Amino acid sequence: MGKILGIDYGRARIGLALSDLSHILASPHGKIKTGKSHKDSSRALLKIIEENSVEQIVIGLPLLLSGKDSETTLNVRAFAEELKKISQLPITLWDERLTSKEVERTMMEAKVNRKKRAAHVDTLSATLILQSYLDSPKP
Repeated sequence: MGKILGIDYGRARIGLALSDLSHILASPHGKIKTGKSHKDSSRALLKIIEENSVEQIVIGLPLLLSGKDSETTLNVRAFAEELKKISQLPITLWDERLTSKEVERTMMEAKVNRKKRAAHVDTLSATLILQSYLDSPKP
């Protein structure tokens, strides 16, 4: 059984998280710079996928509060399609509404300064997205 890669896709950075082999716990795994194209970003992720024996990918889907797609949502969907082509792995799009806000609020409550919050929000958002997926009931 391989690991699950959690992704928080952003215009500048892609936050990453990995599950343990039993798919119970999500842990932060850093971030990478978003490529100039979805293909560039996907290729950059291939090394991480191979090095960590990833068998599945969960990507946060930033839906509007109404549940509808936005321009950002469509961009994430296009990235997911490209990553699926390149990686040949199953990809799940996971509702991430307010994930970044929750991470920001938690760090502010912990009195983490703005610079440190900015440095970690992508990775922690990816971790929260993946943990939410791992905790959800599976059919």
